[in-house]
Amino acid sequence: MLALPEKSILLVDDSTLTRFSSKRVLEEKGYLVDEAASGQEALVKAREKGEPYDLVILDIHLPGMDGLAVLENLKRLPEYRYVPVMVVSVESSVSVVKRAIELGAVEYLCKPFSIEELVRRVEKLIGPGAKEEITPAELLQKVLRNEINRARRGGLKVALVLARSEGLGKGKIVECARQVRRRLREIDTVIELSRSTLALVLPLTGREGAQVVITKLAGLLPGTWSYGIAVYPDNGKDGEELFAYAEASLKESWEKKNPEVPVRQQPSDT
Repeated sequence: MLALPEKSILLVDDSTLTRFSSKRVLEEKGYLVDEAASGQEALVKAREKGEPYDLVILDIHLPGMDGLAVLENLKRLPEYRYVPVMVVSVESSVSVVKRAIELGAVEYLCKPFSIEELVRRVEKLIGPGAKEEITPAELLQKVLRNEINRARRGGLKVALVLARSEGLGKGKIVECARQVRRRLREIDTVIELSRSTLALVLPLTGREGAQVVITKLAGLLPGTWSYGIAVYPDNGKDGEELFAYAEASLKESWEKKNPEVPVRQQPSDT
C-alpha cells in the first residue's frame, strides 16, 4: 500500500472551540494542521512557512483585520495565488459571498457546520489526508495522548469512559456509537473499540461529568451496559495508565452485575 503525501492546512478562526474541534478531526483524517487566531497571525504563518499550505480555512469575522482583508493580502503572495481558500462564517449574505469569491475564495461554508461537512469539503478541495491504517486501540491511544497533552498544559482534566454491552446483537455497536456521537459535544470522541465496547474520551471533564454522561447513555442505549471511568490526572499520567484503570473499573462494574458469570465468559473484545 502506498502512503499518501501529507497535506497541510492553515486553520484561521478566533473561536478556540472551533479551532479545537476542527483541528482534531482533520488531524485524525491525516492532515497536518496549523492554527491562527487572528488575520495578522495567519499572514505571518503563511509567509514564514517554507512550502505554502495546501489549503487555508479562513473565518471572515476576526479581531483586527477581518477575513476578507486577510484573503486579499494572502492572494497577493505569489506562492498562494493558486492555493485554495475556504471561507467560513455565520455571514451568508450574497454580497459577502460574492466578495469572497472575487478575492479568490473557492469554497464558502456557513456556520454552524457539522464536522462531517467540513471533512467532505476539505477532501473535495485537496483530497484525502495521509491517514494510516490503525486499530481502534491505537486510535484511542492517539486521541488520549493528544487530549492529555492539552490538559497537562492547561491544568485540566480528561475523562475516559469504557462502555460494554451485555448481549448486544452483532453489528449494533456501530449504530450505538452513532447515537452517542449525536448526544455528546463536538470536542468529545467516541471510538468503537470492539464489537461490544465503546470508548468515550471527554476533554474538560472530571468524574462527576463522566457520571452525568453515563446517566445520559443509560437512557439512550438499548440493552444493559456496564461502565468504567478513569480521569486524568487522578487515575493515570498517560493513556496506557488511564485505559488500564478504566478497564479495571469496567471489570468491577461487570462483576457486580454478573456475579455468576466468570470474567473469561464476557463478550469477546476481538
